[in-house]
Amino acid sequence: MGFHIFRRQATYYWRRRTPAVLVNCLVRPHVFLSLKTTSRATARRLAAQLDLVLEDAAMLADAAEIHLSRSQIDAMLHAVVDAHLVKLERVALADKSGPGFDLERSKRDDKRAFWTYTLLDAQGVTAVVRDEDRLRMSADGLSEADIEAVIDHLALLRINEMIPTKHHILQRMLQAVAARPTAMNIDVAQGTYLRGIALALAEIDRRYGGVRVEDQGLVDRMMAARNDPPKAPWAAAAPVVDRLADPLSEDRASTVPQFVPFSDFTQFAESVIAQNSNDSHWDEKTQRQAKSISNLFVKFIVQDQRILDVNLLLQKHVGAFVDFLRHDIYVHYGKSVRDERATIQELRDKGKSVAEEKRGIGADTLNRHLTFLDQIFGHGSARGIKSFDSINLKKLRGKAQKKDAKRARNARAKLPIESARAIFRTPPFTNCAGWDDLDAPGEAGASQIFHCALYFVPILIYYLGARREELCGAMVDDVILDREECVRTSTSRPTTSDASRMSSPNDTCPFILSWSDWASSITSGRSRRLAISCCSPIYFLPAAALRWEIVFTSNSDRSSRQPVSRKRGWALTPCGTSSTLS
Repeated sequence: MGFHIFRRQATYYWRRRTPAVLVNCLVRPHVFLSLKTTSRATARRLAAQLDLVLEDAAMLADAAEIHLSRSQIDAMLHAVVDAHLVKLERVALADKSGPGFDLERSKRDDKRAFWTYTLLDAQGVTAVVRDEDRLRMSADGLSEADIEAVIDHLALLRINEMIPTKHHILQRMLQAVAARPTAMNIDVAQGTYLRGIALALAEIDRRYGGVRVEDQGLVDRMMAARNDPPKAPWAAAAPVVDRLADPLSEDRASTVPQFVPFSDFTQFAESVIAQNSNDSHWDEKTQRQAKSISNLFVKFIVQDQRILDVNLLLQKHVGAFVDFLRHDIYVHYGKSVRDERATIQELRDKGKSVAEEKRGIGADTLNRHLTFLDQIFGHGSARGIKSFDSINLKKLRGKAQKKDAKRARNARAKLPIESARAIFRTPPFTNCAGWDDLDAPGEAGASQIFHCALYFVPILIYYLGARREELCGAMVDDVILDREECVRTSTSRPTTSDASRMSSPNDTCPFILSWSDWASSITSGRSRRLAISCCSPIYFLPAAALRWEIVFTSNSDRSSRQPVSRKRGWALTPCGTSSTLS
């Protein structure tokens, strides 16, 4: 029975083999589900929807990397360490300001907490103090009382349900690096969180010993800064009035920026894409380009610039992204599906592995990307993201080419004569073995040639300058004889553009008569029974491909024809039809 359904007693069931990319997630060879219906028609409709859901899940799992990358883990670790260093610094400053401050006691408490989280980092949330751990703590200067305090600290963390870490904390960490909250990623975030706290607690000398690496050379930098141009003086401030209880107004409270994970930038991009799609401003290709550059921007800011909060985005971060596009990235980024899954460092390494002329995108492409980002920034700014107001993309735009400048892709040069001669000396043009073996040489002395796609398409490519995909995708309706006008619009080619002008020969081509007769024979009764509508039935193009129209006039001088291509073709795909008209 079709639709992957079968009946057991009176109830229909749906059963599918688990796709290979989902085997690790589902941990079963088949997916089995009761449809809870006795109606065959209802079961078929439900099965079709379930097939669609399963295929979508398989494509998503295959197209996107669901595991955390090395750079994402490092970004989470840096965020945890930075947040807890600031928190512990505040606690230490408050402790030092107290009347009963005891330096040794404070340092001892921090060391106990450090060993508590060191054990959690090493053993996980079920950590215990083992005999070897006692030896390590004793060697670090902890007494038996300190070791017992570590054991009590572990117990208190579990009693207060602070271990394992709250799910919303771990999920926020994953959202900040644009990662999916899968079970594996949650476990990685848990270990990273414990490791970050342990690293922050280890900086005891920083808090209570005054050992700060950033203090080195600080005075020298301050003295050197005296030679900088003077800054504008501050406006005279009103005298400060000290009030015991000054209530916080609503206006002041609203100005405090709230943490907004940078993954929300992707949501802004999707909103802009949806709006332009609904207004018919962007086609599918433009939507894909906008989504691709927004995802790359988020990846760069999070992985390279270490910015996890949208409110912290500055002009220099966007400038660094533009420099990455102009100088570091591989020029053909986006043509491979693997590019979306690659990290920023991997993209840099790929750019370094190629020649310098193949690194960096052009000014026109850069300006198009910045136009997309500008709309996204405007969308986010209108919804309260103040940091977007300070971003000026106009200063980062490249110098575009002049409108009347000739572009390399606007003209397609003819095939070199030596290459053409080599092609036309092959069996399909001299003597082939048979209609089903065109590549093999035929009998000696014979001259067997079949008028098929393999024969006509290379000749048309040479004389017309068309692309291979366009000729193989040409339909019978696209071949028009005795017509002066050479360009027309249709449902398959709604727009015209001179972005694909091609070189056209000026000499006559007698073989055109044979080709036009062969194309016309496709519409005969014999070909109608084969249901062939393509001029090259061995190949076909996707339905979304824009077709190419070939027009020949009835003038005596057939060199006046002006074949014009309006869109790039698609890659060839072997068709199931094996018939070849001769």
